[in-house]
Amino acid sequence: MFPKESESEKSVFWRDFIEYFILITGILLTFLLSTYSYLLFHSIAEVISIVISGGIFFIGWNSRKYMNSSFFLIVGTSFLFISVIDLFHTLSYSGMKIFLSYDANLPTQLWIAARYWQSVSYLLASLAINKKVNASYLMGSGVIIISILFYTIFMGLFPTCFIVGQGLTPFKIVSEYVINSILLASILILYKFRNEFDKKIFFLLVISISTTMVSELAFTFYVSVFDFSNLIGHILKIVAFFFIYKAIIEIGLTNPFGLLLRKLKLSDESLRQKADDLELTHSEFNQIFNASLPLRVINKGCEIIRVNHTYTNLFHISEKKILGMKCYDPALTPLGHLCDTDKCSMKQIEEGKEYYEYELTTKLDEGTEIVSIVQSVPYRNTKGEFVGIIQNFTNITERSKFETAMKKSEEKYRKLVEDSLEGIWVIDDETNTTFVNQSMADMFGYEIDEMIGVNLYEFMDENGKKIAEENFERRKQGIEEDHEFEFIHKSGKKVFTTLKASPIFDEDGNFEGAMAFVSDVTERKIAQEKIADMARFPLENPNPILRLSNNYVLLANKASQNLFRIGEGSRIPDVLTSPVNVAFSKNKNIDMELEIKDRIYNLFIVPIKGKEYANIYGMDITARKEAEENLSRFVSTVSHELRTPVSVLTMSIEFLENHADKITPDIEKKLREGISRNIYLLKDLIEDILTLSRLDDGKGKMKWNKYQPSLVLKDILTLMEPIGNQKNITFSVDISDDIKLYGDSKKVDQIFRIFIDNAMKYSNEKNSIKVIAVDHYKGQYNTNAQDGVLFQFEDNGIGISEKDIPSIFQRFFRSDQVSDIPGTGLGLPIAKELIELHNGEVYVESEYGNGAIFYIFLPRIEKDIYNN
Repeated sequence: MFPKESESEKSVFWRDFIEYFILITGILLTFLLSTYSYLLFHSIAEVISIVISGGIFFIGWNSRKYMNSSFFLIVGTSFLFISVIDLFHTLSYSGMKIFLSYDANLPTQLWIAARYWQSVSYLLASLAINKKVNASYLMGSGVIIISILFYTIFMGLFPTCFIVGQGLTPFKIVSEYVINSILLASILILYKFRNEFDKKIFFLLVISISTTMVSELAFTFYVSVFDFSNLIGHILKIVAFFFIYKAIIEIGLTNPFGLLLRKLKLSDESLRQKADDLELTHSEFNQIFNASLPLRVINKGCEIIRVNHTYTNLFHISEKKILGMKCYDPALTPLGHLCDTDKCSMKQIEEGKEYYEYELTTKLDEGTEIVSIVQSVPYRNTKGEFVGIIQNFTNITERSKFETAMKKSEEKYRKLVEDSLEGIWVIDDETNTTFVNQSMADMFGYEIDEMIGVNLYEFMDENGKKIAEENFERRKQGIEEDHEFEFIHKSGKKVFTTLKASPIFDEDGNFEGAMAFVSDVTERKIAQEKIADMARFPLENPNPILRLSNNYVLLANKASQNLFRIGEGSRIPDVLTSPVNVAFSKNKNIDMELEIKDRIYNLFIVPIKGKEYANIYGMDITARKEAEENLSRFVSTVSHELRTPVSVLTMSIEFLENHADKITPDIEKKLREGISRNIYLLKDLIEDILTLSRLDDGKGKMKWNKYQPSLVLKDILTLMEPIGNQKNITFSVDISDDIKLYGDSKKVDQIFRIFIDNAMKYSNEKNSIKVIAVDHYKGQYNTNAQDGVLFQFEDNGIGISEKDIPSIFQRFFRSDQVSDIPGTGLGLPIAKELIELHNGEVYVESEYGNGAIFYIFLPRIEKDIYNN
């Protein structure tokens, strides 16, 4: 009659499945990340463990209020200090350049100190099961110990753990085995007291400690802090902390009272042997109900026979009113129930379940909603007869709100994946395409729908198919690899790519397909082929090509003669003497960069085997270096701009989680407004960055068509006038319907929208905005004297200061005078680049406090010119 599995059990299964999938995917991504930057990988791995350590401290510290066992208190407090040491370990790692006077020994010493503390904390916590430890003494001892450790480490008194150029010291290696011995002892003691834990918690704790042991073994083999065993050790550390997270943080948040409810059942069993009463003794029952858990007892007749003060305070109802009422009584409808469904707790327990839970939403009189997890266990008399149920209500309102917000943000993150500049391609176990993002489709010249369902081998020639079949067999064997591959574009041309391919397996280990991150390297490949071709004709090569003996220049093309001021028979230039000597003495190729005459060159020195000369092939890479520097600045700026809204969101959510008892409706309103404002700011920033990225990569394709500017502006004002009316802003438009231009009407719409939005955003109450078009304009804003239209956007808002005018079209620039007004600093730069795509010009006149006038000149060009 009733389903065998409750909805909560299904949700737990899917939640665990998703978490393990995320773990595996995260490990794959971090492994791939390590190939790009090991330092970044290390920082992310350590930050994950530091955050989890903080959560473990939060759970462990707060458990002291109602737990007779000090296990979680000792583990939680220890992990607080471990996270501090791990933070210093991360900051001192080779390449971070923070502790400049120390070498790689410092992070290794901090690492071994943290792991000793972790292993000893597990051992002491295991020995303290069913014992009470004074929390203040525990915290004080931790402060003393960490102070001593930092003093000995930074003063050079701590034993050396790593010697640069040699590797690990015997002390470090022996310590790892000692730590593993302590961890093994902890597992044995935990096994002895396994009945004191929930089975799932015990299982997860043992897996976490065991994974930590394997991780420590990995850290006994590395010579360099960047080598493979060090990488494996950090990945295993992530796995170990994932399981300790599930054991303590996740279960502590989703089912913090599972242990207590279990104890209630055990108490009931023991009472059967001690009393003939129908229910628990008065003192024992009161002891349970005086806990800080919202509890109620319902008899078999569905009457509420007992509630505690925590329950009545949570639901704003008096004990006198609720006692004796049926749990489904209409008067209690706002409390919510599932008594008329198969999910009824009484029905589920009567069917033989020892534990049942479901999520319940309660609507209070003042309109407030409380979301709680209702956990039920059987209530039996001393004869073992079922007489009712005991229920605990866990308030998850804030968590539910957070999860709702996260679900809303999933669509935004999905959009980020789809808009990724790197191609993402997923195939099933029969090599049929199941997913591609827009970048992947654009790379091959297709629409996304055209690629979905198409077999992988349709995008390559016969030779490529043979190679791909071999590669796919390796995916089935679980092999991940990076390699180059040649595909066929929709137009028939070749597309050279690099792939990072990974297999996909289901939870049972069955092969489901593969996923690849694909980068288009066609331009680079063509450039390499050009270099090889030019090397065969050195005299015609515009790049420097030389042939040298040990001391003299044998051959030199014109480019190298001008660059180094040499001729055939000249002595080797001084800047080349040292690398050429190394190439000859070690008979190895040398790849180097050299800056000459404000230009940067890449030189490849190749000693010819069996000959007494070497060839030098050069290439001017100045433009590439400048592009790399521009990219670096761009990434740095974006990171800076993202930091502020992300920090606000983080602090707001932490405040909601940690200070729920102090939140007033006014504070809650302000926090929600701040979260909403910063989420929309992040959305605008991401959309602006993607627009600029497409423009920078030349992917901002123009769709030329004939358009009427007056209609474009009319459509914009239809949407934006209601917003302007809120500030009593009036609009005045003077654009002739006879004006028609050729261009990308959507991009013109975006240009006009940016200037009108800025005029509204930086205007006060009762402002006016004027838009004027001057056809066949000839004047100072038409520098090339072309036939075209001048658009003038005028407002009497706050204006722009004289010192800020030269910077307003720079990316991310925002004046100090508008710091309190939300914005990304990307609107005007985007508008300027879109105007330039139309061969147009933009100018501004303004005086701070007296509004601003933006002049946009768009030239009139014939249709056939665009089509060429």
